[in-house]
Amino acid sequence: MIRPFPLAIVFALAGAACGERASEPGPAPADRVLLNGAVHTMDAGRRVAEAVAIRAGRIVFVGSTEDARAQIGAGTEVDDLEGRMLLPGFHDSHTHILIGVATEADCDLLRIPTRAEVIARLEECRTLEGYGAEGWILGGGWGEWLFGVTGPRKETLDGIFGDRPVYLASSFGHSAWVNSRALELAGIHGETVAGEDGVIVRDPATGEATGTLHESAMALVTSIVPEKSLAERIDSVRAAIEMAHSLGVTAVIEPGVDGTVMEPILALADAGEFDLRARLSLSPIAWQPGAFDDDVFAFLEGRAAWRRPNLDVDSVKIYMDGVIEYGTGALLEPYTDDTFGLGPRFYTQEKLDEYFTRFDAMGLGIHVHAIGDAAVRMALDAFETMRGKNGVSDNRHHMTHLQLIDEADIPRFGELGIGATFQALWAYPDPAAMELDLPILGEERTYRMYPIASVAASGGRVTGASDYWVTDMDPLLAIEVGVTRQDPYADSGPVLNEGERVDLDTMLAAYTINGAWTMGLEAEQGSIEIGKRADLVVLDRDLTAGDAYGISDAKVTMTIFDGRTVYRRTD
Repeated sequence: MIRPFPLAIVFALAGAACGERASEPGPAPADRVLLNGAVHTMDAGRRVAEAVAIRAGRIVFVGSTEDARAQIGAGTEVDDLEGRMLLPGFHDSHTHILIGVATEADCDLLRIPTRAEVIARLEECRTLEGYGAEGWILGGGWGEWLFGVTGPRKETLDGIFGDRPVYLASSFGHSAWVNSRALELAGIHGETVAGEDGVIVRDPATGEATGTLHESAMALVTSIVPEKSLAERIDSVRAAIEMAHSLGVTAVIEPGVDGTVMEPILALADAGEFDLRARLSLSPIAWQPGAFDDDVFAFLEGRAAWRRPNLDVDSVKIYMDGVIEYGTGALLEPYTDDTFGLGPRFYTQEKLDEYFTRFDAMGLGIHVHAIGDAAVRMALDAFETMRGKNGVSDNRHHMTHLQLIDEADIPRFGELGIGATFQALWAYPDPAAMELDLPILGEERTYRMYPIASVAASGGRVTGASDYWVTDMDPLLAIEVGVTRQDPYADSGPVLNEGERVDLDTMLAAYTINGAWTMGLEAEQGSIEIGKRADLVVLDRDLTAGDAYGISDAKVTMTIFDGRTVYRRTD
């Protein structure tokens, strides 16, 4: 527990230190002072200090504990950190929390490790009231690796839920598991054709839909799913913000936001309850993967109506491809499974060049989903064309996921000034990589996935992200994997390309100052410097003083936003 420093002692020490200058007017006392910490500022010089003082939500002092005492007045809140680590608040540069987290009304399958346990959880979900007149069962988070390339089947859900329609998104968010009733209500039958990038998985013998849908085929069902009430969605977003605070996250980039998703966010912002810095990457198709049409420009022109304090709407989300695990990631060389070929391209290069050039000219940061090496190259080519036509702007463009990058394209992130946002928690031989990726990519490509060190060494700016709800949002898990490339839960096991390990400073920068740069806010936050916002996180140990395998064992003990405590660990 963080103990308040005894104020009587503080006042005595402060008076002794300043006694010779008692007649001189000093600065107004700080609202808050944090003493005796391991303060890792993440500034350009990577200065380490002991204490921080805060006034009106801004940092007014960074230095020694002794000097910080001069900032203390009668009304100053004082925290003794007792050697704990103080960092800038974590930035998650690609997370889906503002869409909302699962509530007790949803069937939450996230991070359930075995197929049998998923089935057991589904049995528990039978008692849920459900949504709409049909009593829809909604939720998701099931692990793709538990069901193989063909995915789960509708019969399992039929046996548990009968005629109640069921829609369960996968952990990757690019697939859904539905039952027969949901297929019936959506009008999906033997002749139904999905969109260009969509896949309705069918039984090879009968041609019937099996109950697994990929990419835009999911929209055939989501379009008829009953909407949750605004009050329910506000509660879900409020819970998401509380979860972020518990993990030390004070800033996020939320990809794929439209008017519907925006409603509960604006409601909380207008009520003064939105305690996050958020960049919202807009898209008229919300989070659903796929291509949009030219109507996107009119949609984006109206974005000013959504701008609020703490809410930046000058960003647009665009999908280049799907995911490798189901053959929808775009590759330069074919999958080893002959059925997938090179994977789909959502755009022609000419159309993509036009989109990027126009988005940039509108003052938008382009937030790109790119999984396969062909998708990454297409996006980099479009950025290069954009730079040639528009020149260099201060719009903050970045590309996320980056599962495969061709060696020739790695230096282009630094050359073009495009942020490289990795989900480092994926960069170890986890079940998805070994059971889904390895069979269809082969060993050579699998073991060069997520080339974080190569991008950083070539001058690229690496930022950190979780892609929650796909995986755990805890930055400490991702930071550990970036350093070790091994299983953070076991602290051992095989390594996913030892040459792509990075040092702790690279990962801390990815989640602090580089994340702030991606949001265009590096002058305001992301490091502990005088004049910057007092968005801070306290950890129970100094990560630089311990073993790399202990990083994920650290706990957030306090999160500070605008100088106020928004989370304090109670145990």
